[in-house]
Amino acid sequence: MSEPKIQDVARLAGVSPSSISNFLNNRMGQMRPDTQAKIQQAIEQLGYRPNNAARQLKTGVASMVGLLVPSLANQFFGALACAVEAAAARHHCHVMTFSTFRDPERERAVMADLLAYGVKGIITGSALSDTEHLAAVTSRCPVVAFDIKRGDESHQRIATVSMDNAAATTLAVEHLAMLGHRAVALVTPPPYTLNRQERIRGFQQAAAAAGVKGELIIADATDGPTDLHGDTRLFELGRSAAARIVTSSAHPTAAIAINDMMAIGVGVGLKQLGRRIPADISLIGIDDIFFCAAHDPPLTTLRQPIQAMADAALQRILTPDEPADGALFAPELIVRSSTATPPQS
Repeated sequence: MSEPKIQDVARLAGVSPSSISNFLNNRMGQMRPDTQAKIQQAIEQLGYRPNNAARQLKTGVASMVGLLVPSLANQFFGALACAVEAAAARHHCHVMTFSTFRDPERERAVMADLLAYGVKGIITGSALSDTEHLAAVTSRCPVVAFDIKRGDESHQRIATVSMDNAAATTLAVEHLAMLGHRAVALVTPPPYTLNRQERIRGFQQAAAAAGVKGELIIADATDGPTDLHGDTRLFELGRSAAARIVTSSAHPTAAIAINDMMAIGVGVGLKQLGRRIPADISLIGIDDIFFCAAHDPPLTTLRQPIQAMADAALQRILTPDEPADGALFAPELIVRSSTATPPQS
């Protein structure tokens, strides 16, 4: 049986199709209560579902926001999607979320589909250095780049919302230095993205300022040609990197992972190699995802104010005429049981 159409509802209710359209779009100022009741009864009897996409294209009123994330395999982006959905719900919007694996061509294709649907705006969390494909969309809808710090080279039409990524690793290094650590490793997937580059910069500058020997360990992601950024394999990349921490000539007594998913992998790898956390090696992550508190031991991390950031992103979508200034949020150090003073030699 074919789906009922607006004409079918009109015939059953004994009104014109334009009356059904007015009812569906909440234009009932001149409609008698008994007519409204007939329409509602006909809709329920037929099981009619309005074509939202067609209605949006016709009226220019969209109730959808597009969200592009690297991969929902990283629990942080699942939490981000929930935060964006919560923010959107307060404005009677819905969210369509896509994993794009930081592939510009896939992002272009997804954005084309979203524009055809008539979305209010698009939020992206891929943090790529090349944002030309995002700038091309801004003439048709607002675009907010999540996790990118605005710089002189940024496209001025793109609004940005980000945690201060350099500050996150700075706080991590300062915390470890205060505990007495003098050799610290930073573990990261390939640093192709702006947020990873900022975290590396903060780490290196803070280590130099604190007199800490900082070692950069870049996990190998070349065995995954469809995911060169490592977003779908962060746990495994972290677990495999643990061996390099243990065998490093710098003998680091602490490790900072570029994000929590990788930190959890590092922690598992260290335990498999017979190292105790934090008795032998202290460990810090970044993001404060749900699993940090369940980690053994509970993971010290840098918390992103994810709901506040999602709220700011939605506000930029809903107020596109305001200047596209960047919103930069401060990280918060959450100290748990995975960091302690270094072992005595």
